[in-house]
Amino acid sequence: MKIRKLHLKNIGVFDDESIEFQPCPDKDKAEIHIFTGENGTGKTSILLGLTSAFIDLEENVDYTKIPNLLRKRFVSVKFQEITQLTNKITVVFRDKTKTSLFFRIGSFHSKLNPYQSPKSVVDELYLKGLQGYRKHVNSGNNLGQILQSGLSFAVFAFSGYRQIESETVQANYMPKDFNPLSQSLEFIKDYRKEGEITINQLVTNNISNRALARDDGSVEESKRYEAIIDAIETFIKNVTDKEIKFVLKRSPNELRLKVDGEELDFDVLPDGLRSLISWIADLLGRVDLLKWEDDLPITEKNLILFLDEIEVHLHPAWQRKVLPVVQKLFKNSQIFLSTHSPFVVNSVDDAWVYKLELKDGKAKVAEVKKTENSESVTQVLREVFDIYGLFGKDVQDKLDRLEELRDKLLSNGNNEEHEKEFLKIASHLAKEPSDQVKNIVKGELQQLSEIKGKKFSI
Repeated sequence: MKIRKLHLKNIGVFDDESIEFQPCPDKDKAEIHIFTGENGTGKTSILLGLTSAFIDLEENVDYTKIPNLLRKRFVSVKFQEITQLTNKITVVFRDKTKTSLFFRIGSFHSKLNPYQSPKSVVDELYLKGLQGYRKHVNSGNNLGQILQSGLSFAVFAFSGYRQIESETVQANYMPKDFNPLSQSLEFIKDYRKEGEITINQLVTNNISNRALARDDGSVEESKRYEAIIDAIETFIKNVTDKEIKFVLKRSPNELRLKVDGEELDFDVLPDGLRSLISWIADLLGRVDLLKWEDDLPITEKNLILFLDEIEVHLHPAWQRKVLPVVQKLFKNSQIFLSTHSPFVVNSVDDAWVYKLELKDGKAKVAEVKKTENSESVTQVLREVFDIYGLFGKDVQDKLDRLEELRDKLLSNGNNEEHEKEFLKIASHLAKEPSDQVKNIVKGELQQLSEIKGKKFSI
């Protein structure tokens, strides 16, 4: 299952925008689509728009009921305050189309579905084309009944915010009627909800089940639980170069992490490490609990992942590694992510980058390009993020002015005022501790002297 097109009409900063998603040229890699742009250009709106395709609307909605239903939640809402019902998001899955209607009150967006229970996560979609999701609710239904036929694909959304923390755990604890797809489309999960399971508990269950399977002599079952734990630990090692191992303590009952041989509580882990574990452990734990049509390894399942700024707590060295590791680990997946990091954009080949820009208050996709990690970070900064300076703002401003004055002196002949300002700025920059800045100034003086046939010195 792959998404091939998104159409946003009157959604957030988008007036009427269509985005087509090309496949990855390399069939052995995950298909990756990266959204970049300044704050407010609609990166998150695109991700939310895409996730909306997995929440179905009743076909024959009586929209006249909307105002009364809204008053139950928004006391001051009146019919006149609701904009025309032309707000829509259309997502094309190859040859199928899924449209969600939205209303807008101020900056608030919500689905136009008066029949949807607050606990509903994913409703029934196209029966065969979107076989993966059956109609289900977070509580009141047995998971075995909800997902009888098994999934052909699954969809998950995550952000880079750290959500794992120290807590008491139980061996093999599972909330009644727990649904692995609960909150699957929420970028920030609420693990305090009734019927939810925390990341710590998911990992603890795998460790406990692995031990029980070993004791029972169930070799294959033991390997299955081992594969989940190993995938998480290997993912972290490949991104951070740190050896990690989950440790289950008996007194108190707590899951801890051994990092390069040192045993630590989750609360004292570096933010970047907590961030990575928060979403990768949650994802792999839930994917394993789902019933699937196939018997592929857990990392080879057909997934659609929406990742919102997963680099947010990561050191640049980790930012350069996280996406290649994800692309390799989930090779059959389609991945959509937003980022502000040139290191993320620069880190993979064969991904598609969508540069978003605002014009007259409306967002558009200004450019689409395929990544090549042979391009330098400097080039990505210029072409994708419109950042041309390499130094701190004060130094860069002086360098830009120095270049501007040089060009004026070369094109307009002798100008004492320009020459005086040029030499003054050059003198200030030559006093900077950076050898790189000093060499730039030296080169500018030498070039100007050679072309003008006059000695320029400071």
